[in-house]
Amino acid sequence: MSGSHAAAPPPISRVSSGRMGMALFLFGDAVTFTLLIVGHLYLRRHAPQGAPHLDLSGTLVFSVLLWASSGTLWAAERLRDVPRVSGVLYALTGLLGLTFVAGTLQEWLQLVQAGYGVSSTLFFTGYYTLTGLHALHVLLGALALLVLAALRFRDRLGWRRRGVTDALGLYWHFVDAVWVLLFLLLYVWRGP
Repeated sequence: MSGSHAAAPPPISRVSSGRMGMALFLFGDAVTFTLLIVGHLYLRRHAPQGAPHLDLSGTLVFSVLLWASSGTLWAAERLRDVPRVSGVLYALTGLLGLTFVAGTLQEWLQLVQAGYGVSSTLFFTGYYTLTGLHALHVLLGALALLVLAALRFRDRLGWRRRGVTDALGLYWHFVDAVWVLLFLLLYVWRGP
């Protein structure tokens, strides 16, 4: 018998411990990103070197794919009672995340080849720190989503593991929201 049909699910209004734990973790993560962003802004203002030209259009394509993954995850969560469909959507979400990470690595390679390494300017020190930390978050989340998809295909993701899916969903939407801020800060804003 599959895990999804073993017993009646708990009331929908109940907040899972997984979701609560993830909310606390993300609070710490939000503080970390905030401190790094403030530090980056301080350095840009007090040691201005001009924001270099980054690949706005190329990064926008990968960014749209990442932001679209929040939509596929939302659909997967809504269709969790249909194992195959939600499994495909979880897998698609993870693959979109991995595509974003590949785009980030590609841009880093191009920048390094152009002479913009992590220590070339204060802007790039902040740039690599912020985008690297974010890409690590996306990579870990994408791998977790692919595991979730495999469990879903095998119908091993019943309501007893709802806390896991809720926590991962919260994590993924947080990572997408952070990228909105980083994209605006690093690629759109042309200030010091």
